[in-house]
Amino acid sequence: MKQDQIKIYRTTEGTIFEVAVVILAIIVWGLIIWFVHQAPDIIPTHFDASGKPNAWGSPAGILIPCAVISLSGIVVMILCYFPKAFNLSEKYKTPRNYALSIRMMRILGLLMQLLTLTIAWTSLRSTSHTIIPVLVIVALMTLTAIASTIAIYTKKA
Repeated sequence: MKQDQIKIYRTTEGTIFEVAVVILAIIVWGLIIWFVHQAPDIIPTHFDASGKPNAWGSPAGILIPCAVISLSGIVVMILCYFPKAFNLSEKYKTPRNYALSIRMMRILGLLMQLLTLTIAWTSLRSTSHTIIPVLVIVALMTLTAIASTIAIYTKKA
């Protein structure tokens, strides 16, 4: 099946994911703005492997990585409508595999919004400054990608 033959249509599932991502992004950015205004003048901006802060800076400095990750999540949601964004090998270009790829991207878009929130929380609000919430979200993103890839490439048609 050629990529130009695949048409991506809006589905109820897709709409639910898109609305969830938009609502979550609005909530996350509302919280981030509130966190920045409530944060002390100096906050941890980077953590070592054991979770201890090893760099400090202004609360506004955390906005850049949060914005990049949040916007990446929105871009991932938009890419769901462009089949050329999926790098499937020729024999795996089936409607089922495109549907699985789209679902994976939507889940990752949602998790990116949660990652944005956990990064902001860890730097701006948390008193323990642990990186465990960030690692949990990253682990969920990794497991989503692995599980989706296995599902796509284990069944040929």
